[in-house]
Amino acid sequence: MSEAPVELRRLRAEEVARFQSTMPSWNAHEYAHRVEMQERGLAVQLVAWVGDVAAGRGMLVLAGHPEWSASAFREGCAEIRDVGVADPFRRRGIGSLVIAGLEREAADAGADRVGLSVALGLDEAPARALYEKLGYRFAHGPFVQAARLVGDDGAGMPVAGVCSYLVKQL
Repeated sequence: MSEAPVELRRLRAEEVARFQSTMPSWNAHEYAHRVEMQERGLAVQLVAWVGDVAAGRGMLVLAGHPEWSASAFREGCAEIRDVGVADPFRRRGIGSLVIAGLEREAADAGADRVGLSVALGLDEAPARALYEKLGYRFAHGPFVQAARLVGDDGAGMPVAGVCSYLVKQL
């Protein structure tokens, strides 16, 4: 039995509801906001689709985006964020496909380097191994990265972790 093909493309406004039905986020408007930032040329939101199912995702943040991090500023690079692969699709190369697509988008936007934060916990060891395999190298850290995500009910969800910043020359 052959596996369904994976199609990697920028998320479109008309796909947001379908995307969030198969790969939900912490609120109903996050990805519509990302599409808006994409339309303004400040970000790229890629989705790996298997048929009508969102199998993976990743975002590229460019200079000028309100969430461009101090680490990206320090390293002078575009920044990869929120890479994820849905459980049924893991270990099939989708994460690598998403990252490669984000790297192409960064190069197309004129970046010569791309960076990302990765947590230092045991649960993130597979991600760190993947990033190293893909050519990302330690730039700085450790540091605490924290954010306050806001749910649909307006309640804040604090998230934080001890991270390192990795960079790759494109």
